[in-house]
Amino acid sequence: MKSRIVIVVLLLAVFASCESQLTKTPDFISEDVVFEDESLTEAYLASVYNRMEFIDTGGEGTLNMGMIPAAGAEHINFANWQTPNSTYRRSYTAAAGPGPLNYWKYGAIRDLNYLLENIVNSESLSEEYILQKSNEARFLRAFIYFEMAKRFGGVPLITNVQEVDDPDEELFPARTSEQEIYEFVMAELEDIIVTMPDAKSGASGRADKYAALSLLSRASLYAASIGNFGEVQAEGVVGISPSSVQAFYQKSYDASKEIIESGMFALYNKHDDKMTNFSQLFLDEGNEEVIFAEVFEPIIRGHGLDNLATPAGFLSTWNSNYPVLYDFVEQFDFVDGRKGTDISRDDLTSENLWDIDDFFGMRDPRFRASVFYPESVWQGDLAYFHSSTTYTNDAGERVTVSSGTLDRNGEAWPAACHPRNARNTALLLRKRLDESNQEPIAGRSGQDFYVFRYAETLLNFAEAAYYLGNTAEALDALNQLRDRAGMPLLTEATEENIRQERQVELAFEGHRFWDLIRWRIAPQYLDKVRTKGLVFNYDLDADKYAITLKNAEGEERTFGPERYYLPISLSLIADNPNLTQNPGY
Repeated sequence: MKSRIVIVVLLLAVFASCESQLTKTPDFISEDVVFEDESLTEAYLASVYNRMEFIDTGGEGTLNMGMIPAAGAEHINFANWQTPNSTYRRSYTAAAGPGPLNYWKYGAIRDLNYLLENIVNSESLSEEYILQKSNEARFLRAFIYFEMAKRFGGVPLITNVQEVDDPDEELFPARTSEQEIYEFVMAELEDIIVTMPDAKSGASGRADKYAALSLLSRASLYAASIGNFGEVQAEGVVGISPSSVQAFYQKSYDASKEIIESGMFALYNKHDDKMTNFSQLFLDEGNEEVIFAEVFEPIIRGHGLDNLATPAGFLSTWNSNYPVLYDFVEQFDFVDGRKGTDISRDDLTSENLWDIDDFFGMRDPRFRASVFYPESVWQGDLAYFHSSTTYTNDAGERVTVSSGTLDRNGEAWPAACHPRNARNTALLLRKRLDESNQEPIAGRSGQDFYVFRYAETLLNFAEAAYYLGNTAEALDALNQLRDRAGMPLLTEATEENIRQERQVELAFEGHRFWDLIRWRIAPQYLDKVRTKGLVFNYDLDADKYAITLKNAEGEERTFGPERYYLPISLSLIADNPNLTQNPGY
């Protein structure tokens, strides 16, 4: 059992209330005494942690865990009715609003403001405890504002509890500029870091000094990128001033360097086999690479990742839900130095045969740990993705079959895989799956979600160092990651390889979509693009595969320049006429 934040969540039954009711007196316990008791204070704060959505676990069977990777064209979902697919397929409009990508958590902000205003008046709690909980609350509030800024740009900045009799200008605040929101986030984090103890609790789900430094590292890098590659619009409501870029890169560099030099974290490196090592990183919870995690526990607070993602043919009850796009696979290079794009798409024809161990097995071990492909070994068996098998029959005829079983060197070989495995891309998400979970069912997976891990710190450091002119430091950080992965070391740090290394290392962890946006290159990958999947036909005689391309999605993706920000819902503007709409909507 994980004796972590999930245990605190059990206290919520004692102190349950809707966000909109937090300033009212509960039926069975008065808020006047909440901050006189540590257990009630923990329950109050845990209720906010529980609503943070560090990863979205909404949707049937927690399907929305794949939403941000789907938006970023890393993988899609099995069916178009599933929310992640509707997220990237929909047309964003003022009338429709931001849809499933929405993150407008002023209820949680109000709860945090209430704690910050009232816990300081406690007569029972120690000053040390009050400071600790206040710092946690300020971290969570900063995280929420960062998440809103990266979606909407400037948003109303509210740092006190609003009351119904407040003046209209306080009840209906206008949007603060995007730059001011980022500066608020940075200032809050810089302030609380000073008084947070030099101890680790982030892997257990509680914000600590290093979680705050990690958020500072990430948020500063985002702000610098937007200023570097974007433009200021709508009188500053969206955009970052170019004059602030170097200062923001420096903040990201400094925060990252403080984490690195603390000696508190290191890249996970417990297993000699590089693929095994990268797989186990996400299962060996609480390891030295984890800076801050959202904690899950089967039954108490579980999710359905194993059940959703395991390929058909094994014992999951609802499988094959995250088909990986071949467009993204091409980001993964080969261990012998070949680029992932060196395999020309023109060569993917029914006439050419490929050794599957070369086509996939010789790629970056992080790919093999992250993606199921034909003949991947899982739970002691093979995962199949071929749609048909061609062989020479007893009459000497070449035939192609898609049903039944054939003999392959004395072993049974299915003429075709389960249809679910081949339906979309014939590649599936593997990263973070627990191979020891032999019979996964909904809600019974407990892998933690790593909100911040040391690998991202190195990537943030490399990117900030590069734009500050410290290319040698950038190269060293990148090569630490490549060495851990068993990939050839780079000889120079460039914008291109910094971005590629980030996408490969952090694949399917919810970064790529936002990275493409902050770099202002999203249209290159997401606009007028018809993403691809693969079709595998196995040649039994040659023990190789004919590999061809197919359209993975029914239509081209669309990503116009207005999509760098999400629209403000018209319902919100109706509620608060001082809100202005984002450009392009």
